[in-house]
Amino acid sequence: MLNLLMGLVNEKGLSGSIIQDVKDRVKPDALHLIVGRPEELPIFRAYGECILRDYAAQGSYDDLQSEDYIALEDDVIQYMSRYSTEIMHQQRRFELYPDFQIEPDWDSHYTVYIHNVFYWYNFLIKKKITHVFLSAIPHEGYDCVIYHLSRYLQIPVKIIHSCFIPFRLYPLDDYMIDSPELAGEYSRLLQEYEHCSAEEIPLEGNTADAFARWASLKPDQMVPWYMRKNPFVRRMRQRFYETNIIRIWRGILGEDYVKYGKSPAFLKAAFCKLPKLMRMIPVAWKRWRFVRPAKKLSIEYREYYQSLAGEPVEGEKYIYFPLQYQPEATSNPMGGGMYADQMIPLRILSKALPDDVKIYAKTHPEQLSLMRTRAYYTEIAGIPKVRLMKIETSTYELMKHAVAVASLTGTALWECQFFGVPALAFGYSVKNMAPLSWHVRTVEDCKKALQEIAAVPRRDVTRELKLYTKALHNISFETARIGDNIPRIIADFVSNRTEK
Repeated sequence: MLNLLMGLVNEKGLSGSIIQDVKDRVKPDALHLIVGRPEELPIFRAYGECILRDYAAQGSYDDLQSEDYIALEDDVIQYMSRYSTEIMHQQRRFELYPDFQIEPDWDSHYTVYIHNVFYWYNFLIKKKITHVFLSAIPHEGYDCVIYHLSRYLQIPVKIIHSCFIPFRLYPLDDYMIDSPELAGEYSRLLQEYEHCSAEEIPLEGNTADAFARWASLKPDQMVPWYMRKNPFVRRMRQRFYETNIIRIWRGILGEDYVKYGKSPAFLKAAFCKLPKLMRMIPVAWKRWRFVRPAKKLSIEYREYYQSLAGEPVEGEKYIYFPLQYQPEATSNPMGGGMYADQMIPLRILSKALPDDVKIYAKTHPEQLSLMRTRAYYTEIAGIPKVRLMKIETSTYELMKHAVAVASLTGTALWECQFFGVPALAFGYSVKNMAPLSWHVRTVEDCKKALQEIAAVPRRDVTRELKLYTKALHNISFETARIGDNIPRIIADFVSNRTEK
């Protein structure tokens, strides 16, 4: 028997054609899909039973009052309680969400959480789910409930996730365990290229381009694509959608302009799409009214942060700690439990450092008001040894002169190693096994790592970094090739687990 649950599906990612390919390959007895967009429900209902992600995110289900329900009892409640706070913090991403909102009070979040535990516990058992496939590391509350309940019920889970090579994905089973596939491939490449210099190690395509940018040590080239323009504005648009009607109009006509250029055919296409533009005007107005207070509060918090921040002190020894953007999967759940509250690793690090070493912490340039308050920044600034850095301070200059770079899973943990600077990784990601990485969780972990770092002079690890990049490339695939790879990954997943 094969009863497969898949989420999240949408036409831009796991499209209907991919789902059909999956069905053709694995021939499930039943297929259940968590669908991302309400307008796409008719497409995916042709392939299996569908649950709308918006309802799941709100813990809103029609059949919660079914008379044949399976009660939640002490064993499952106690098992899930260890993840409850983490999951409710994931739900906070929907406190300021354009399509629906979860109220910020504890009772509302608890209700959503317990509804999801009840619903998905019943769903997984009653539907006799045998395999779960998730198209991203679970980070929206409901999907983390599915993940942990599946582990409790011993239902195998397969996940795909993005890696630090741009536009590439890799499969994994457990985001808190170092990838054995990556470790094995890296070890194999170290042997294969044992006598080769960095220049002799081949890379291909976008991976070669990305590595060349990292190895250039030039900030204007190293900076990720998503940080090249105003990151604050970009994040506002990404989270709250576009509110400028002119840009919306350009988006509506973008494909036609590429196809026709400035020609009569383009004018005709533009005229035909005027009704669509007219429908978007009230939508843009509604978005603007929603976004305006959130933007105002975000700017207020940024200005307050800046009032607390300063510049590096010449000659001072420090650990650089760039705060990660939140809410995001890279901190919750990948930070590991309550470490998503970045004050926890900051306090651990502060306790581990000698008095003559400080912590230079800098907020993420994209950070909005959600999950931030004036009091949060005040408290960080009050942690012993912590100094806040101005937003405009170059992250690469802070990296280069640091004793080490610390973060949960941030990009800086990878970039700093090109400068020969060690990384202290508090969370769980593919960066943890890189050549100059130390995975730390406790005060003693930090002390031991810093002692080992101090005992060895800085060294150039470009060759090892290139092999590590190559290893990650070899176990991953291009986002654009998702249609070729997902059906294969699921077929292997189902086959291997069924045999066991």
